[in-house]
Amino acid sequence: MAQKTFFALTAFVTLLCFSGCGKTDKKTDGVDLSKPQYGGTLIYAKSGPPLTLDPALSKETESSVVIANIFEGLVEQRAGRSGIDPCMAKSWVISENGLEYTFTLRPGLTFHDGTPVNAEAVVFSFESQYNDKHPFFSEGRDYAWKLFNLKTVVKSVTAVNDSAIRFTLLKPDATFLSILTLNSMAVISPSAMKKYGKEFYKNPVGAGPFVYQSWIGDGTVALTAFEKYWNGRPYLDTLILLPVADAHARWEKLKNGEVNIIGVPDKADMPEIENTQGIRIVKQPGLNIAYMAMNMRKKPFDDIRVRKAVVLAIDRDKLVQTVYGNFGRPAKNPIPHVLTGYNNEISATPFDPNESKKLLAEAGFSNGFKTTLWTMPISREYMPEPNKAAKMIQSDLKNVGIETEIITFPWHTYLEKIYRSQHDMAIVGWIADIPDPDNFFYPLLGKDVTKNLPSTNIAFYTSEDMNAFIMKGRSEADPMERSAIYKKACAQFNKDLPWFIIAHANSIVPMKDNVINFQLHSTAIRKFKTVWIAK
Repeated sequence: MAQKTFFALTAFVTLLCFSGCGKTDKKTDGVDLSKPQYGGTLIYAKSGPPLTLDPALSKETESSVVIANIFEGLVEQRAGRSGIDPCMAKSWVISENGLEYTFTLRPGLTFHDGTPVNAEAVVFSFESQYNDKHPFFSEGRDYAWKLFNLKTVVKSVTAVNDSAIRFTLLKPDATFLSILTLNSMAVISPSAMKKYGKEFYKNPVGAGPFVYQSWIGDGTVALTAFEKYWNGRPYLDTLILLPVADAHARWEKLKNGEVNIIGVPDKADMPEIENTQGIRIVKQPGLNIAYMAMNMRKKPFDDIRVRKAVVLAIDRDKLVQTVYGNFGRPAKNPIPHVLTGYNNEISATPFDPNESKKLLAEAGFSNGFKTTLWTMPISREYMPEPNKAAKMIQSDLKNVGIETEIITFPWHTYLEKIYRSQHDMAIVGWIADIPDPDNFFYPLLGKDVTKNLPSTNIAFYTSEDMNAFIMKGRSEADPMERSAIYKKACAQFNKDLPWFIIAHANSIVPMKDNVINFQLHSTAIRKFKTVWIAK
């Protein structure tokens, strides 16, 4: 049977260059970029603490940023561009019928604890996620398998020999290789899992570029260079991941030299950041979406007239300009414009309070109604000022007679509650795990995702038409056909309006100008294995 090697997979992936891509000068301000320097400590100030350091349990960015530097998978997302590169697997072969993926490991790989990375270890990692009979399976370790419905895709994961692993699929899936780039698909040390059990989440052992050292009470995590990393030890000696919840405080720490690089700056600080000597900014369009979901399991949001009235009542352009400034763009589709299947033919829903009032009257709410509006407690890349956004939405809805009480909780509690359908309306967002439209449509709008709680489809939207588009998009390998399917899915979304869709934000990362070779990925991953500090 004819087979396809990894480089043939470009047909499945939209390759696109983001701002900042291209040639890099060999010298910058007297620093010779062709001669990286070893040593030093880099401190990255991010929005919040991790919730877990077990890849399989990771559900949000603050954990993923740390995990991505401790662990690696068979393949990885390409920096600066949408694509897939070899990682712990040096190569792979896909059968002509698309049902078998066989990966060959690099020779001599070891985990941080000195044990070998072999096919048996890889199979252990995956089985501990999807096989509920596995001795180290536990609640939540199958998160990604449920999120992507992988039990209907993957038939088996087996060791062909000591260095080769075969995934046998039940049906072809155009997203499968991209899914393997997820943090949750990283390979863990079986010896460490056997040693720590349920405590593995705070005693992580992988084979990535950095070795876990400590996780202190405020969420600060310290990592050190892995001397036996397969691609050569990282340039940095130490990587500190420091949670600083307030965006302005992060900038003050960078300006004062307390940290080297920060995430999600405050929009109000951007003019100063851009004009401060010694500060450099790396940015690109973000693969994200911010939105306000209406819980269709609760009245009156099961009525399309009410949902449309809510959408028409809110001034999206004013909201985006106030909250994002020039660092976001109003959204009209549930996927970013850089992904295949974005529907440019669609017009954004307008701001029309009068039409909103008419629809409310038709739905039996001439005098409006009372409800709750939940909002996030921390800034995210996709939503820099959630409280300000909530207050603006609250004001606009009040003008058409909808009275809202703004509610919030600590971040972990907030996610747990909205995933369990406890909200009426909730502001939230999504940063892509993989650069593929399915990563927005399936987890956020898929019918299957609502069958069990917790659910990432927090609108609890169960359209059969949308579900059909999602399933077709997953199974279609031809890029043009996939694009056409997702354009129809965008149109279906705008017909059903399960969300008031807000914006796509740019990824903006300010840093000291002596931080060299930091590269953004198409998702929110932050990797430091190639970063060095010029002295």
